[in-house]
Amino acid sequence: MYNSRLSSCLAVMTLLFLSAGAADSRVLNLCDDISDPLTLDPQKQFSEKNHTICQQIFEGLIRFDPEGKIEPALAVSWRRMDPLRVRFNLRKGVRFHNGELFTAEAVKFTIERYLDPATGFPARAFIDTMAGAEVVDSDTVDIITREPDGVLLNRLAGFVLMVPPGYIKEKGADYFAANPVGTGAFVFKEWEKGEKIVLTSNPGYWMTGYPRLEGLVFHFIAQDKQLAALVQGKVELITTVPGTQTLKVKTNHELTVLKKPSFYTMPFSLNVTTGPLSNLDVRKALNYAFNKERLIRYDLLGNGKPIATFSMEGELGHNASLAPYAFDIHRAKELLARAGYPAGFSLKVLVKSNADRTAKIAASEFRNIGVRLEIVSVSDADSIREFARGGYAMAIGDVPDPMCHSYFIQAMLLSSKSPYCLGADPQIDILLKEIVAATDEKAAKETADKADKYVYDNALGVFTYQKTAIYGLRRELSFTPYLSRMPYFYMDHFRENAYEKKH
Repeated sequence: MYNSRLSSCLAVMTLLFLSAGAADSRVLNLCDDISDPLTLDPQKQFSEKNHTICQQIFEGLIRFDPEGKIEPALAVSWRRMDPLRVRFNLRKGVRFHNGELFTAEAVKFTIERYLDPATGFPARAFIDTMAGAEVVDSDTVDIITREPDGVLLNRLAGFVLMVPPGYIKEKGADYFAANPVGTGAFVFKEWEKGEKIVLTSNPGYWMTGYPRLEGLVFHFIAQDKQLAALVQGKVELITTVPGTQTLKVKTNHELTVLKKPSFYTMPFSLNVTTGPLSNLDVRKALNYAFNKERLIRYDLLGNGKPIATFSMEGELGHNASLAPYAFDIHRAKELLARAGYPAGFSLKVLVKSNADRTAKIAASEFRNIGVRLEIVSVSDADSIREFARGGYAMAIGDVPDPMCHSYFIQAMLLSSKSPYCLGADPQIDILLKEIVAATDEKAAKETADKADKYVYDNALGVFTYQKTAIYGLRRELSFTPYLSRMPYFYMDHFRENAYEKKH
C-alpha cells in the first residue's frame, strides 16, 4: 500500500499517530454507534448498526453495491427456474474463517436456521416467503419460495448472511454469537464490551487484492463525544455528523465532510381505521399543513430533500412521477372544514426518542390548523411494546431501508401483518401481494408504481424527507458511503503518502 519511500515517512507517521491517539494507519478506527450490538449472530439481530458490523464478518449470496443495486457475493450467478425456485451458482473454494468450506449445504443450513422460529430472527416476517433451500450439488443451490416472490433478491441481499454449520453445531449458538465466524473480508478478533469490537483482515478473502485495510475497530462512543474522538485522532471516521457540527469538521485542515443521500426517512405513520384520520380529507390536510422545507431546515439543517410518499429516490419501486404535497395552509384548513373539523382536534402520538425534535417541529406546524399533538416519547427498544399496546393515532420515528426497495417501508408501516402498523388500509395488503407476485421486470415496476401512487393518493402517512447522510473523516481516508447507510469496508483504504504530502 505504501511505496518505496515508506521508511522515510514512517517516523513522521508514527509521531503523528501517537500524538493523535490513533492506531496503525492501515487499521480503520471508526464510530458508527453509541453502544454495543446485541449480538454478533447475524440471525438474531435486526438493526442497521448491528448489521453493519456483521456484514464485515459474514456475507450473503448477493449484496447491495453503494448505489443500492444487487451484485454477486458468494453466488456468482442466479436464474429463476420456475415461479417458486431460484437457482444460485456458488463461488467455488471459499472458506469460512475457521477453514470450513462454504458449500450448498451451508446455504441450506443458513436458510433453515433463519426460518426456524426457535432461532428468533427479529425480521423473519420479511423473509417468510422462503420455504427453504435444496442442494443441487456442492456448488449449486435452489432457494424455494412458498409463492412467486419478485422481491426475493432484495430480501436475500438485505437480510441473509451465510453462517458455518459445522462451527455452530460444534460450539453452540451462544459461543457463536460472541465469537462469530463468516467468510467476509474481515475476521473477528475481540469484543471489549462497552468499548470496541476489533476485526482483522481476512488473508484468504476471495476478492483478490481486498480488503485494502489491515483491520477495522468499531468504537462505541456517546454522540456528544464522537466529534472530539475524530478531531483527537482516536477514530478516523464517524458515520453521523450533526448538521450543527459540519463547520467544525470543514474548518479542520486534517478532516473533511462527505455527504450522500441515503435510504433513510422520518415517516409519520397513521391509524387510518378510526377517529379523524380515517377521513381522507383530514390526512391530506395534514400533508398540506406540513412545511417539509422548514422541517428539513430545522431538523436536518438542510441535509435532506422532500419526498412524495414513504419511497425514496434510488430505491427499487420508487414512483418518480409523484410530486411532494405542496405547503398550503389555506387548502389544509378548507379540507379540515369539509371533513367536519374546522376547529381541529387532538391526536395521541407515539414518538421514538430520537425523533423528539421532529415531533416538536410537527406539533408547531399542525398547531397552525388547530391540530394538537399529545406526544408520548419512548426509547427505540420500548417502541414495539407501545405499538402492541395500541391507542395511538400517529407514530413518528426514523426508518432505514435495508432492502433498497420501496416495499420494505410500505410493508413495515402499512401491512396488517406488521407489528408497527397502527391501523391498516386493507387495499395495501392486496397491493403488497401484487408487488411480491410480480417476477418479471416490467410487472415489478408497474405494481410498485401502483402501490406508491395508492399510498400518495390516499395520504396513508405524513410524508417528510429523504435524509442526506453526513460523514466526518480524516482527509487521508478513502471511504465509500452506501445509500443503504450500511457500508462494506473492504474497498476503503488510506491514500498512499497522505502524511508525507501534508508534511
